[in-house]
Amino acid sequence: MRILVSNDDGFDAPGIHSLAKALCPLGEVTVVAPATQQTAKGHSLTIGSEIRVQKRFFEEGIPGYAVWGTPKDCVDLAVDALLERRPDLIVTGINEGPNLCNDCVSSGTIGGAIAGFINGIPSIATSLDTGDHFDYDKCAPAIRKIAGWFMKMPYNREFALSVNFPNTDEDFKGIVVAESGGIHTFDAHYTVVREDSDSQYYVIPGGFVVLNDVIEDLDHDIYAMLQGYIAMTPVHFDMVHHTALDTLRKDWNEYDR
Repeated sequence: MRILVSNDDGFDAPGIHSLAKALCPLGEVTVVAPATQQTAKGHSLTIGSEIRVQKRFFEEGIPGYAVWGTPKDCVDLAVDALLERRPDLIVTGINEGPNLCNDCVSSGTIGGAIAGFINGIPSIATSLDTGDHFDYDKCAPAIRKIAGWFMKMPYNREFALSVNFPNTDEDFKGIVVAESGGIHTFDAHYTVVREDSDSQYYVIPGGFVVLNDVIEDLDHDIYAMLQGYIAMTPVHFDMVHHTALDTLRKDWNEYDR
């Protein structure tokens, strides 16, 4: 099996090294990842500008390419130009921090997996919750188990799979399929760091995670992860609020008579 590995934390991030090593027993691994930090780049694509690509190797001898672009650039470049043959599976991560609920809109880890899914390739995004330290290698057995199972499923090209790992010193309690269950936000504020004659320069210096409206049920991602379970969620590019369609049509038709 040919496996493409990417991320949004960058080629040298420890999470992607653990992920690539974890997947080696399943097949032939190639890494195509951003050369620099691309957190929160979502599904953005570089158009009309040069994208630098540099061939590199991990210390384990795993071949790879560093790309001066976004996670989606990495996946699309790999599939379209860099790899001799299309990958059978794409896995992104392991992200430093979770990608839950509304995180999916901005996450580069999710964006890379969605890019793979749009290319018709089974794709999985992996993320590890925040904590005092990040034991990425601990996630390896579960990642192999999930990847092996997902490749056998007939619907593995109908969505991408987002997998969130709890950051705990204890054993994972299990793996659950979960839907979105709350609002997971990063409370941060833009700060002016310098000014010149006609401009101000802002940066987000840092912040902290805020959880709101958490549904306390193991069938929902935030709660399941906080309880020590690996939360596995199908994600899709379709952002239509389907349950609102009938009401919206009815109200508009009444207004527009």
